[in-house]
Formats: sequence, structure tokens, C-alpha cells
Amino acid sequence: MSSRTIPYTHWAYFPDRSSAEACARDLPDYVIRIQGPEDGRWLLRAGRDVEVGRMVERHREVEEIVVRHGGDYDGGENSRLEGDSAIEGADGES
Repeated sequence: MSSRTIPYTHWAYFPDRSSAEACARDLPDYVIRIQGPEDGRWLLRAGRDVEVGRMVERHREVEEIVVRHGGDYDGGENSRLEGDSAIEGADGES
């Protein structure tokens, strides 16, 4: 029996780029986008397919990782991040 999955993207904000990057390293099975700074904060989005029955568990796991790295977890949405992980922002990277 296979479980139904949906694409899901978590959102989190960090005070600096290095904190967002450290958090990203603890989410190796996610496609990561880091953008910023905007209003002094860096946005990290982490997306992957998630089993519907494990949504609450995944939220808790990701929130714990975000908080451990000094970020503010802002929930998530049913959406897919396409492509490779990327950092956009300071130092002209995109």
C-alpha cells in the first residue's frame, strides 16, 4: 500500500545568511532556496514531497531544526520548489 504524497514547502526566516545556510545543511533531502537579505532577514524555503499522514510530524521536525539554528519558522504550503538548491542575495549570487 502506498501513501499519498504532496509537494510541500516550509518557510523560515533567519537573522543572517550563515544561520540559514547552517539550517539548510541539516535539511539534506530538501530542495532549498535562500533569499535575502530583505528587511534584515534571510528567507529559507525548503521543499520536498511529503506523505500526507506525516505532515504534522514533518512540521515539527523542520520547526525544531529551524529554531535550533536561530530562525523563525513560518509554516508551509502545498507547493513545489523546482530545480537545484540555490542562494540568492548578497555578494551577487543567484
